[in-house]
Order: sequence, then C-alpha cells, then structure tokens
Amino acid sequence: FCLLGTGCGQHAVAVEYRPGHSFSQAERQAIERVANAAVGDARRHLPALPARLRLTVQVGSSVIPETGETATTGQPAAVYWTVNPEHDGGVLAVVNRQLRATLFHEVYHLVREARITADALVERAIGEGLATAFERDFGGAATPWGTYPEEISAWTTEFLTLPDDADQRQWMYQHPDGRRWIGFRVGTY
Repeated sequence: FCLLGTGCGQHAVAVEYRPGHSFSQAERQAIERVANAAVGDARRHLPALPARLRLTVQVGSSVIPETGETATTGQPAAVYWTVNPEHDGGVLAVVNRQLRATLFHEVYHLVREARITADALVERAIGEGLATAFERDFGGAATPWGTYPEEISAWTTEFLTLPDDADQRQWMYQHPDGRRWIGFRVGTY
C-alpha cells in the first residue's frame, strides 16, 4: 500500500492506493479533492461519522457496469473503492461522475452499521435503501438502484414475504428473472 499524507491538517480522509495501477498525479489529486469535499459535506448531516476516514483505492473490472466503480466499507472508518480504468472516460471521468455520491452512500453505512447490524435480508434492504436515499438527497446523485418501477408496491409485497434464508445476492443485485437491485429499490421505496 502507498499511503499519501492526505489525512493531516484540514483533510479528514487518508487515501491509500493499492498496487496494480499507476494512478497519475491528476487522478490522485481528483480522488483526494472529491473525497475530502464529499466527506466534509456528508459530515454536516452525519455528525457521528468518525473524525478520520481511510479510503483505499484499487482498480478492478468487477464493478457496476453503469458507473465503472463499486465500493464497500470496513468498520470503524474505512471505505474501499474499486474503479475500472477502462470504463468510459477512464479514472478521471469515473471520479468526477461517481465518487462523491458513492462516498455519501458508504459513509452513511459506516455511521448506521456502527450501531445497527443488518443480517436479515429485509434489514439489509432497509440499510441499502437508506444509504441510497442519503446518496440521492444529500450527495446529489440519482442512481439506477435508487429508482423504482411503477410495480414497486408488488415488489415490496413479494420481498417482504421472502424467507430469512432467501438468496441475498439474487434479491439485492441480480434476480434470475432479469430484475436488478430489487432489495435496494424496495428499501429506497
């Protein structure tokens, strides 16, 4: 790992770059600028957000096709962000289009999951829906997993009748019938 000194002074985000891609100076500056601004803005709405956060950046191809990136969290104060440099416009375009909103989504998870464990499928959908609404309402980004079809009421009824051991992957991400992000959409609704 290559740790940059972005965690000092006014910066609340320490950024690490995993080996595998030589991020350009412009890419690094954009990532750090967007991350610090996003976390600063999110903190106004999430005062329980840890004072210091770590953002670990890596490249990969297992990303959301629509955005060219994906992220997850690690308690108590870590966000792991994967970006596909081959996505439309490259790293800089993905940073400028998506990183702010993604960080809003993920820091919401950090705050909520520090207090509430979401093991059951319905609890997970609620957590993802709340993070998606926060991303949309305060991060300023409409996402495909946060928009829902006219039949969302029927999806919700269907979702709420699932057994506790239902396959989370198919209900949260890709259902065999072709629907995507059912749990995210139901939770956001």
